[in-house]
Amino acid sequence: MKEVETQYIEKIIDIMKNNELTEAVLQDGDTTLTIKGSGYVPIVKAKEEVIQTKTEENENIEEVKEEENKNLIPVISNMIGLFYSKPSPTEPPFVSVGDEVKEGQVICIIETIKLMNKITSEVSGKVAQICIEDGKPVEYGQVIMYIEKN
Repeated sequence: MKEVETQYIEKIIDIMKNNELTEAVLQDGDTTLTIKGSGYVPIVKAKEEVIQTKTEENENIEEVKEEENKNLIPVISNMIGLFYSKPSPTEPPFVSVGDEVKEGQVICIIETIKLMNKITSEVSGKVAQICIEDGKPVEYGQVIMYIEKN
C-alpha cells in the first residue's frame, strides 16, 4: 500500500458514504491509511515514517516551543489541503505576526478539493507565529500558527 491510487481512495469514500460509515483504517506493514468522514467531505490522513521530512522553505521558519510559553495556543489543521494566508492573491493577509485576533475571526483558508474552508481563531490574543508559508500544503493535525492568549 506504499502507493495508493486516487481511484482506490475514492471507492473507499463512496463505500463509507453509502453505508454511513464514519471511519475506515487500512494497514499494510508500517503504513496506515485512515479515512474519517466529516459531513460530506472526508478527511484523509496517511501516516508513514517518510512523511516526516521538511521542505527547505519550512526549515527556515523558527520554531516556537509550547513549553516556553504556556499562553501559546496552537491552531491545528483539521484537514489536508493548501494553506492560504489571504482571501485572494491581490488582498492583504487575514493576519500577520503581532496582529491582535478575536475569537471567531477568520485567520486563514485551507483549500481542500476545490473548497475554500475558512479557519477561525478559537481564542482571542496576538498572533505569535505563522508556521506555514502561503500556498504550501498543510497536513491533518499540523500546527498552522500559534496565538498568544490574552
